Amino acid sequence: MKKSVFFIRFSLMHFCAALIAFMFLSACQPPTPTEEAEVEDPMIPEVITEDMGRQPWVLDIKKETIENPHYREAKWTGDYLQMVFMSLNPMDGIDLEVHENHDQFIRIEQGEARVLMGETRESLLFDQMVYDDWAVFIPAGYWHEVRNTGENELKLYTIYAPAEHPSGIIHETYEDTEGYEH
Repeated sequence: MKKSVFFIRFSLMHFCAALIAFMFLSACQPPTPTEEAEVEDPMIPEVITEDMGRQPWVLDIKKETIENPHYREAKWTGDYLQMVFMSLNPMDGIDLEVHENHDQFIRIEQGEARVLMGETRESLLFDQMVYDDWAVFIPAGYWHEVRNTGENELKLYTIYAPAEHPSGIIHETYEDTEGYEH
């Protein structure tokens, strides 16, 4: 009798452990990308690249940022976060804008820039020069502008939480953003 009770308890314990492991592994699977309806929007350029979002991805971010030839390239777009590479020619910039409902992080990998920020469009009291390896944190609701002040390309990546641009979008040049609405 004791052997059979022990065996039943032991088997039940293994069954429960296997069930819990199965449920845990099932819950950890990445979400399946949703099919997005194809809508032609004249403000979105034709160029779209493979966006690595919604799946695990590991990269040498400094190398990829420096090698990016495009003004803007959305490279990883998830449900709650987006990483975008940017390459700004001398005097080009991220024009004055505000993101009311999300924060933004910018990492300068190469070059130099001037960063302006403020609570209103007319009051950009934060004025800071940034260089290689500097980071910029932009709180939601702050107006901001980033301008390449160097003689070479400014190479950076930016992280939005949540996403700001369509998945995989590429603007090859600053001029391609003319009239572009986020």
